[in-house]
Amino acid sequence: MTDINFSSGKPAQMPRAEDGDPPAAVAHYELIELLFFAYRDFISEPDEILAGYGFGRAHHRVLHFVDRNPGLSVADLLDILKITKQSLARVLKQL
Repeated sequence: MTDINFSSGKPAQMPRAEDGDPPAAVAHYELIELLFFAYRDFISEPDEILAGYGFGRAHHRVLHFVDRNPGLSVADLLDILKITKQSLARVLKQL
């Protein structure tokens, strides 16, 4: 897995475990990878359901927070989602 935050031009080298317990850095990389695969598997079915309606995750987030906060203003929704007005307008137009 490539470290996208690595500042030099060379790709980050992941430490390799020898015999015995892996070093802490290897354990951290393995944990990050496990979280990625768990997240990917967790969201795959909901993504398929949303796609059936022509929606994506952005639509789902808007629907979730509007449902949980009746009377929510657009400004408050923008603050919660941390997205631009343009992005929210596109999603709201489709909904």
